[in-house]
Formats: sequence, C-alpha cells, structure tokens
Amino acid sequence: MVFALIRSGNDNNQSNEKQRRNSLAGWLGRKQSSDSEPTQEVDTAAGLNRVLRMASPSAEGFPSYADPIREALASIESALYAIDSVREVIDQAYEVVLSAQNVEDAGGRALLAESYDELRQQITKIIDELDERAASLLGKNQHNLEVKLGGKAQYSISPTRMDLSSRGLNLEPPRDAFATFDEITAVLGELDSALNKADRAAAGYCRDAQFLIARLAKDSAA
Repeated sequence: MVFALIRSGNDNNQSNEKQRRNSLAGWLGRKQSSDSEPTQEVDTAAGLNRVLRMASPSAEGFPSYADPIREALASIESALYAIDSVREVIDQAYEVVLSAQNVEDAGGRALLAESYDELRQQITKIIDELDERAASLLGKNQHNLEVKLGGKAQYSISPTRMDLSSRGLNLEPPRDAFATFDEITAVLGELDSALNKADRAAAGYCRDAQFLIARLAKDSAA
C-alpha cells in the first residue's frame, strides 16, 4: 500500500487556483455561482436557443438564407457544449496535478499521474464522439465553416482543433509518472495553455453566434 506524504505550504496556492478558474457555465446559460458576473455570452446562449427553436425559416418573414445560418448556429451550439465538457475535464486534471505538488512520496505521485492520464483519455473520448456539427469545428478534420448570408456575402467561422495533439490542446502523457516536481510544474503549464485555448475558442464562437443572430434578426425585420 502506498501512503502519500503531504507537503505543506501550498494550500494557499491551491485555493487561489480554484478561485481563479471559473466555469464556462454562464457561456451556455447554465446556473452560475452567486459571485459570478453576468456576461454577454449568457445573451448569446439565449439567442441561440431562440433561433434554433423558432418556427421554420421558410415561414413568412424569414430570409431565404436562414437555413444555412441556423445550421451554422447549431454547429456553434454543439461546439460550445463540447468545449464545456473538455474544459470540465481539464479542470479535474488540473486539480489532480495540483495535488501532486503536495505529495512527497514518489509512489503516491505515480498514482496521481495515472489518474491524470485517464482524464487525458476522457478528452480523447469526447473528441472522438463529437457529432458531425461539432466535429466540423473541433475535430481532427476540422475546417472553416462558410455561411451564406444572401447574394455573394459569406461569413467564415474558423475551426479550433481540440484533441490532445500538438496542433490541438498539446497535452502529452506524464512521461516520468510525476517523478519530479519540475515535471508536475510543466504539466500544470500545459493545462493552463489548454484551458486558455478552450476559452478563446468558446469566446470566438460566441462572437460568431452573436453576429449571425443579429444578421438574421435584422434581415427578418426588414
């Protein structure tokens, strides 16, 4: 049986990291903690919900290109939920690696390294099981999503690869099973970079959604 020897002095750092790392819940219209500030992404989620569940665009008052816009918004919505799932796993992985900083025993750190690697594989599973809409923006074969806006006008939505590869989140397996604290620090840096990439992708897709929703609403009212 392996007994983990706990290092002292890092409790404040762990507490600060937990406080610093906010959830994407508000971006998707989910319930947030009471101290969370309202964001424009909540309005985006509400707008997505309205547009994707409105009457058929073939109904009177909708432009002929409403279908491509709705399809693009459906892809954005699916991508945002997938990013949120990935982000939750990154947060769990961060807590595992952060706890390894407080373990003196190499065997205990090795067990935590195994847990971390299992969480990495959860991200792979999420990406492998993406539906076609989210995969077009986040998967290994992602591509720009070109949205027709009527006439010759188009709007391009850029993809963001979210797998574990160097072109994606760049999260490598724990090479030395957390044998050194330098390795643990390096992994924490990788997780920070991955989290930032996920957040930037979500923010970009929210902006894309806001533009498309506004364009559809403007032209429908014209």
